[in-house]
Amino acid sequence: MSSVAALGCTGANSEEEQIHVSLAPLFYSEVEQPSGLRALQGSTVCFDAGLSDSPDDGFAGIEGCFDMAIAGVPFVDADCVTLDGPSGVEVDYTPRADCAIEEVELFPDRFRVEVVPVDGLRARLEWHVELLAERFAERLSSRPADLIPGTDEPLRLVPDVTVGFPVNVIDAAGERVGWDMSQGRVLETKGGGPARTLALLEDTDVLWPVRVGPGETSTITLEVAGAVLPVATVVATPVEAAASLEIVAALADGPLGARAIVRDAEGRVLVGAPVTWSLVEGELALTTISEFTPPEYTMIGDDCVPPPAAPESRRAVLRAQLGALSDELEIEWTAKPPEETRDEPFSPDPACQRGTGRADDDGLGDRGCNCATGPQDGRAGWAWLAALTWMLGRRRRTTPARC
Repeated sequence: MSSVAALGCTGANSEEEQIHVSLAPLFYSEVEQPSGLRALQGSTVCFDAGLSDSPDDGFAGIEGCFDMAIAGVPFVDADCVTLDGPSGVEVDYTPRADCAIEEVELFPDRFRVEVVPVDGLRARLEWHVELLAERFAERLSSRPADLIPGTDEPLRLVPDVTVGFPVNVIDAAGERVGWDMSQGRVLETKGGGPARTLALLEDTDVLWPVRVGPGETSTITLEVAGAVLPVATVVATPVEAAASLEIVAALADGPLGARAIVRDAEGRVLVGAPVTWSLVEGELALTTISEFTPPEYTMIGDDCVPPPAAPESRRAVLRAQLGALSDELEIEWTAKPPEETRDEPFSPDPACQRGTGRADDDGLGDRGCNCATGPQDGRAGWAWLAALTWMLGRRRRTTPARC
């Protein structure tokens, strides 16, 4: 069976994996929203579907390729339904003979949403960067048990650092449940004062701000479907409490990104520390993920030297530093030739860095790589990084998005 290629966002998520369905204002996860997901009773769901007809165009409108129906009643794409019954909703997609996308075999498809009551649920912050890495990277350099801290642990955050998190609703088993963002409110309480409603971070559509001042403790809750669900307790923790750090890198055909896990003397994770990144050996592009992702994260791209004519082994040594604390990680990968020949000459990424050598070397110093802005070489890893950047900093929309 062939299916329509899907790029960007969470990819094709219908049952036959040929259609991408957006569900706003329902939020399930920044990482996935599969057919068959569960959602809170009373939520509104807008089924906005699209097909990927080319890698450059993203998801095109679906109306000319499928007829849509719910329980046999014709359905207009992007219309909304309310989950007011216990049986859920299924949208059926029937292929049309006059679809304008050529040389693609379409199949009957469907997208289902099941319904659950609010009883027995709670909420949590979604560590979406780590979950995206686990889903899309081929491998992690390691997977510490606290890569994603437990939901019962308070979030220890460096004061005056703003971090953006999605908010999940979960059941007693820790499984996600979709919730209607137009009906719910994320609330914050500090120092015994009154709760205040948090607004989404500017120009984002799923990230809520988490921030505390020196000495503060914040309690975050989600008010939805007539219930108030605990989300997280946030404790201001000075950066001086940091006692160790450990680098974890995500790799595919090349390096994708890394995080320096900072811990205090008791081994508890500390978020928002001003980690600085550099290279000991090799040449790589190091960039921030987004303005709402703390500095212990970095994106990494093998975009500083031309792609090889034949597969070749490459390596680099990455360094993370926080005051007197530091860690180094050697990463190795096989660089591959580009899939398509480009007419433009290779141009390095502006964010390229060159290894400076260790302190006891007679090294070259940080000479950079004298990069200039230019087209990228299209290696597989860079597409993932671009998608990740879009997902983490995507713009708020007034209508459901097709990506």
